[in-house]
Amino acid sequence: GLLELRQAICELYAREYGVTVTPDRILVAGGTSPAMLLAFGAIAHPGFHILLTDPGYACYPNFLRFTGLTPRYVPVIEEDGFQFTPETINDHVNDLTAGILINSPANPTGTLISPDALDAACATGIPVISDEIYHGLTYGAPAKSALEFADDALVLNGFSKRFAMTGLRLGYLIAP
Repeated sequence: GLLELRQAICELYAREYGVTVTPDRILVAGGTSPAMLLAFGAIAHPGFHILLTDPGYACYPNFLRFTGLTPRYVPVIEEDGFQFTPETINDHVNDLTAGILINSPANPTGTLISPDALDAACATGIPVISDEIYHGLTYGAPAKSALEFADDALVLNGFSKRFAMTGLRLGYLIAP
């Protein structure tokens, strides 16, 4: 990606979340889906799985399988906003967990993960992949970035949703 674009993304994350990201950590891709494949591919190990919420975005399992990872569905309930809780994370992490996929605001539910659950995911020491494509499209409290809790989180984002640039197909990955 152009240096000017990567610098602007760094400025956005500093302004919105109070985190420092340098341009060398940003990989610009032809949409968020290719950035997602890069993130999953970076942590893929045969026989390992990624924790994801059920319900969740229907395309995640296909991307995971493409990189050799297995989706491990974690049932989430309405009372918890259909999001992970610290308990559901801790109950499902094991030696074969390659990553924890956070989607907040979530597709299809539109709900936000609690700061406590995001902190718990980042505290496991297991890579957290945070799909932040719907940030900026919340009502009430703003969404938290995983980078507020762990500098080594892998963050997925783009311009199609928040900036109403659906035809642009420009996404990015913020990597450790």
